[in-house]
Amino acid sequence: MINKLKLYGNMLPKILRKEVVNNLDYRASYNDAASTYGCWLEKMGGFTDNIIKPHYMPPKKTVKILDFACGTGYISRKLIEMGIPCEITVVDLSEKMLEACADLSQRGVKLVHMDGLDFLESTDETFDMIYCGWALPYFQHKVLLKNFMKVLNTGGIVGVIANSKGTLSKMEEIFLSVMEEDVENVKKPMDIRFNLPNGQEGLRKWFEGQGFSTLEIDEGEAVFSFNRPEQLLEWLNKTGALAGTMMIFDSYERAKPNLIKEITKQKLQQDQYVINHKFVYGIFRYGGENCEYK
Repeated sequence: MINKLKLYGNMLPKILRKEVVNNLDYRASYNDAASTYGCWLEKMGGFTDNIIKPHYMPPKKTVKILDFACGTGYISRKLIEMGIPCEITVVDLSEKMLEACADLSQRGVKLVHMDGLDFLESTDETFDMIYCGWALPYFQHKVLLKNFMKVLNTGGIVGVIANSKGTLSKMEEIFLSVMEEDVENVKKPMDIRFNLPNGQEGLRKWFEGQGFSTLEIDEGEAVFSFNRPEQLLEWLNKTGALAGTMMIFDSYERAKPNLIKEITKQKLQQDQYVINHKFVYGIFRYGGENCEYK
């Protein structure tokens, strides 16, 4: 209890001064993960395919698409592979992620290195479709969706897949325990839960509350097992699933043994160290089902 009080006493002034894990920290994390992000796509990319539905695209000669927070360009590559006639813009804050998209520029894709929200607020472009893969929790959803509406043509489509509440079970408790154990090593507080929708009904409420209509929605969960706790922690870091968490500590290497110790205590199930990824995905239309595209 004393350590907990000490931790929160240490964190509160930093929160008030806004000395918290921020977009620049997330960018640094995804820069680090860019070279190993394929590990995530290998296991989770197939779920992203659930939002890439060509039959929702408007009957236009060329469909304008925004791949928002594009990462290494998985969605854009899928669209190109499908042979869909489209004009794609990709935007991401991580320069290393965009470097992995360099080949896409040779295929007519426009690459934008910029914070996604800043792009939405500043662009004069409009789009028929927006895809947002695994990035929703890094933004305040009301602000983000209003800006999606700003750049969407009437009748435009948003396809989104995101982690949801209940994902990475016990990891928040594990980090808090390590932070309490070594308060002096805590540099920046962070909300490890981010801005997670509460399952498919939570995601539906977010979008319909902003005037979108729901075309499809579902949820799922993937569970991965590892022989050693170190492997579980490595998986979370190299896939970007724990983006920003290294920046919580003055010295991550000092915190790492304690993280492994807590993972050993809290994540062992039948001789395996287990982590879950809960997610929700949906396809939404802005402006109603019978509207005309502008």
